[in-house]
Amino acid sequence: MSHMASLNCLVAECKKMQSYGAIGVILMDSSGFFLPDDVGKIFDRFSKELTIDVGFHAHNNLGMSIANSVRAVECGANIIDACARGFGAGAGNAQLEIVVAVLDKMGFDLGVDLYKIFDATDIAEQYLIEHIPYVNSVNIVSGLAGVFSGFVKHVERISTQYGVDPKDVFFELGKRKVIGGQEDVIIEVAMELVDKKRNR
Repeated sequence: MSHMASLNCLVAECKKMQSYGAIGVILMDSSGFFLPDDVGKIFDRFSKELTIDVGFHAHNNLGMSIANSVRAVECGANIIDACARGFGAGAGNAQLEIVVAVLDKMGFDLGVDLYKIFDATDIAEQYLIEHIPYVNSVNIVSGLAGVFSGFVKHVERISTQYGVDPKDVFFELGKRKVIGGQEDVIIEVAMELVDKKRNR
Protein backbone atom coordinates (compact mmCIF):
# COMPACT_ATOMS: atom_id res chain seq x y z
CA MET A 1 0.00 0.00 0.00
CA SER A 2 2.05 2.87 -1.36
CA HIS A 3 0.16 5.56 0.57
CA MET A 4 1.43 4.03 3.82
CA ALA A 5 5.06 4.70 2.87
CA SER A 6 6.82 8.05 3.03
CA LEU A 7 7.91 9.68 -0.20
CA ASN A 8 11.55 9.13 0.76
CA CYS A 9 10.82 5.42 1.26
CA LEU A 10 9.05 5.15 -2.13
CA VAL A 11 12.00 6.80 -3.87
CA ALA A 12 14.49 4.58 -2.04
CA GLU A 13 12.58 1.40 -3.00
CA CYS A 14 12.41 2.51 -6.65
CA LYS A 15 16.15 3.22 -6.62
CA LYS A 16 16.72 -0.31 -5.34
CA MET A 17 14.67 -1.72 -8.23
CA GLN A 18 16.62 0.46 -10.65
CA SER A 19 19.93 -0.77 -9.20
CA TYR A 20 18.77 -4.39 -9.59
CA GLY A 21 18.26 -3.83 -13.32
CA ALA A 22 14.55 -3.02 -13.53
CA ILE A 23 13.68 -1.08 -16.67
CA GLY A 24 10.60 0.44 -15.08
CA VAL A 25 8.59 0.69 -11.88
CA ILE A 26 4.87 1.28 -11.37
CA LEU A 27 3.37 2.96 -8.32
CA MET A 28 0.20 1.14 -7.27
CA ASP A 29 -2.64 3.08 -5.65
CA SER A 30 -4.69 -0.04 -4.97
CA SER A 31 -7.00 1.63 -2.48
CA GLY A 32 -7.70 4.71 -4.58
CA PHE A 33 -6.38 6.86 -1.71
CA PHE A 34 -4.29 9.44 -3.56
CA LEU A 35 -5.40 12.85 -4.79
CA PRO A 36 -3.74 14.64 -7.74
CA ASP A 37 -1.47 16.72 -5.48
CA ASP A 38 -0.16 13.52 -3.85
CA VAL A 39 0.54 11.98 -7.24
CA GLY A 40 2.24 15.17 -8.44
CA LYS A 41 4.64 15.24 -5.49
CA ILE A 42 5.55 11.59 -5.95
CA PHE A 43 6.16 11.73 -9.70
CA ASP A 44 8.04 15.03 -9.47
CA ARG A 45 10.53 13.23 -7.22
CA PHE A 46 10.55 10.09 -9.37
CA SER A 47 11.34 12.09 -12.51
CA LYS A 48 14.19 13.91 -10.76
CA GLU A 49 15.79 10.90 -9.07
CA LEU A 50 15.17 7.91 -11.35
CA THR A 51 16.49 7.17 -14.81
CA ILE A 52 14.12 4.28 -15.61
CA ASP A 53 10.52 4.43 -16.83
CA VAL A 54 7.93 5.17 -14.17
CA GLY A 55 4.23 4.37 -14.22
CA PHE A 56 1.03 4.64 -12.27
CA HIS A 57 -1.83 2.24 -11.46
CA ALA A 58 -4.94 4.06 -10.22
CA HIS A 59 -8.10 2.87 -8.51
CA ASN A 60 -11.25 4.96 -8.71
CA ASN A 61 -12.53 4.80 -5.12
CA LEU A 62 -12.57 8.58 -4.77
CA GLY A 63 -13.38 9.18 -8.44
CA MET A 64 -9.80 10.35 -9.05
CA SER A 65 -8.35 7.60 -11.27
CA ILE A 66 -8.31 9.68 -14.47
CA ALA A 67 -7.21 12.92 -12.78
CA ASN A 68 -4.46 11.05 -10.91
CA SER A 69 -3.29 9.26 -14.07
CA VAL A 70 -3.14 12.54 -15.98
CA ARG A 71 -1.23 14.20 -13.13
CA ALA A 72 1.27 11.33 -13.14
CA VAL A 73 1.86 11.85 -16.88
CA GLU A 74 2.24 15.61 -16.41
CA CYS A 75 4.92 14.91 -13.80
CA GLY A 76 6.95 12.40 -15.82
CA ALA A 77 5.15 9.04 -15.81
CA ASN A 78 5.35 7.28 -19.16
CA ILE A 79 3.41 4.11 -18.25
CA ILE A 80 -0.25 4.28 -17.27
CA ASP A 81 -2.11 1.15 -16.24
CA ALA A 82 -5.76 1.23 -17.35
CA CYS A 83 -8.56 -1.24 -18.12
CA ALA A 84 -11.51 -1.38 -20.47
CA ARG A 85 -14.46 0.25 -18.67
CA GLY A 86 -12.20 0.55 -15.62
CA PHE A 87 -12.64 -3.15 -14.89
CA GLY A 88 -10.99 -3.91 -11.55
CA ALA A 89 -11.60 -4.41 -7.85
CA GLY A 90 -13.94 -2.18 -5.87
CA ALA A 91 -14.74 1.01 -7.78
CA GLY A 92 -12.45 -0.15 -10.59
CA ASN A 93 -9.27 1.13 -12.18
CA ALA A 94 -8.59 4.02 -14.54
CA GLN A 95 -10.85 3.60 -17.57
CA LEU A 96 -8.70 2.87 -20.62
CA GLU A 97 -10.90 4.60 -23.17
CA ILE A 98 -11.04 7.78 -21.06
CA VAL A 99 -7.29 7.81 -20.39
CA VAL A 100 -6.58 7.49 -24.13
CA ALA A 101 -9.16 10.16 -25.05
CA VAL A 102 -7.93 12.65 -22.44
CA LEU A 103 -4.24 12.19 -23.26
CA ASP A 104 -5.08 12.52 -26.97
CA LYS A 105 -6.99 15.75 -26.20
CA MET A 106 -3.94 17.00 -24.28
CA GLY A 107 -1.82 16.53 -27.40
CA PHE A 108 0.04 13.32 -26.56
CA ASP A 109 0.78 11.18 -29.61
CA LEU A 110 -0.09 7.72 -28.33
CA GLY A 111 -0.13 6.05 -31.71
CA VAL A 112 -3.58 4.69 -30.88
CA ASP A 113 -6.71 4.81 -33.03
CA LEU A 114 -9.31 6.29 -30.67
CA TYR A 115 -12.27 4.69 -32.48
CA LYS A 116 -10.61 1.27 -32.31
CA ILE A 117 -10.07 1.69 -28.56
CA PHE A 118 -13.77 2.55 -28.24
CA ASP A 119 -14.68 -0.52 -30.30
CA ALA A 120 -12.39 -2.76 -28.21
CA THR A 121 -13.80 -1.53 -24.91
CA ASP A 122 -17.37 -1.92 -26.20
CA ILE A 123 -16.54 -5.55 -27.08
CA ALA A 124 -14.95 -6.09 -23.64
CA GLU A 125 -18.08 -4.77 -21.95
CA GLN A 126 -20.34 -6.93 -24.08
CA TYR A 127 -18.43 -10.21 -23.83
CA LEU A 128 -15.96 -10.12 -20.94
CA ILE A 129 -17.13 -7.87 -18.14
CA GLU A 130 -19.99 -9.20 -16.03
CA HIS A 131 -20.37 -6.11 -13.83
CA ILE A 132 -19.06 -2.64 -14.71
CA PRO A 133 -17.33 -1.12 -11.66
CA TYR A 134 -18.91 1.99 -10.17
CA VAL A 135 -18.32 4.24 -7.20
CA ASN A 136 -20.60 3.72 -4.20
CA SER A 137 -20.40 4.73 -0.54
CA VAL A 138 -18.50 1.59 0.50
CA ASN A 139 -15.89 2.12 -2.24
CA ILE A 140 -15.50 5.75 -1.21
CA VAL A 141 -14.90 4.74 2.40
CA SER A 142 -12.38 2.13 1.23
CA GLY A 143 -10.48 4.96 -0.50
CA LEU A 144 -10.77 7.34 2.46
CA ALA A 145 -9.58 4.61 4.82
CA GLY A 146 -6.75 3.58 2.49
CA VAL A 147 -7.80 -0.07 2.39
CA PHE A 148 -7.16 -2.33 -0.63
CA SER A 149 -10.08 -2.20 -3.07
CA GLY A 150 -10.08 -5.99 -3.34
CA PHE A 151 -11.48 -6.17 0.20
CA VAL A 152 -14.89 -4.74 -0.82
CA LYS A 153 -16.70 -8.03 -1.54
CA HIS A 154 -15.29 -9.66 1.60
CA VAL A 155 -16.20 -6.67 3.79
CA GLU A 156 -19.72 -6.49 2.37
CA ARG A 157 -20.30 -10.23 2.84
CA ILE A 158 -18.93 -10.37 6.38
CA SER A 159 -20.71 -7.15 7.38
CA THR A 160 -24.02 -8.63 6.25
CA GLN A 161 -23.25 -11.86 8.09
CA TYR A 162 -22.48 -10.01 11.37
CA GLY A 163 -25.06 -7.24 10.98
CA VAL A 164 -22.57 -4.35 11.01
CA ASP A 165 -22.06 -1.37 8.71
CA PRO A 166 -19.38 -2.10 6.08
CA LYS A 167 -18.27 1.53 6.25
CA ASP A 168 -17.45 1.09 9.95
CA VAL A 169 -15.48 -2.03 9.08
CA PHE A 170 -13.45 -0.20 6.43
CA PHE A 171 -12.63 2.73 8.70
CA GLU A 172 -11.45 0.33 11.40
CA LEU A 173 -9.37 -1.66 8.89
CA GLY A 174 -7.81 1.63 7.79
CA LYS A 175 -6.86 2.47 11.39
CA ARG A 176 -5.14 -0.91 11.59
CA LYS A 177 -3.31 -0.29 8.28
CA VAL A 178 -4.25 -3.69 6.88
CA ILE A 179 -2.86 -4.81 3.54
CA GLY A 180 -3.77 -7.50 1.01
CA GLY A 181 -3.44 -10.93 2.58
CA GLN A 182 -4.91 -9.81 5.91
CA GLU A 183 -8.52 -10.58 5.04
CA ASP A 184 -8.88 -12.53 8.29
CA VAL A 185 -8.81 -9.20 10.14
CA ILE A 186 -12.18 -8.33 8.55
CA ILE A 187 -13.92 -10.98 10.70
CA GLU A 188 -12.04 -9.84 13.80
CA VAL A 189 -13.16 -6.23 13.21
CA ALA A 190 -16.78 -7.26 12.54
CA MET A 191 -16.86 -9.27 15.79
CA GLU A 192 -15.45 -6.34 17.75
CA LEU A 193 -18.09 -4.02 16.26
CA VAL A 194 -20.82 -6.49 17.30
CA ASP A 195 -19.39 -6.52 20.85
CA LYS A 196 -19.40 -2.71 20.96
CA LYS A 197 -23.06 -2.66 19.90
CA ARG A 198 -23.97 -5.11 22.67
CA ASN A 199 -22.11 -3.15 25.33
CA ARG A 200 -23.72 0.20 24.58
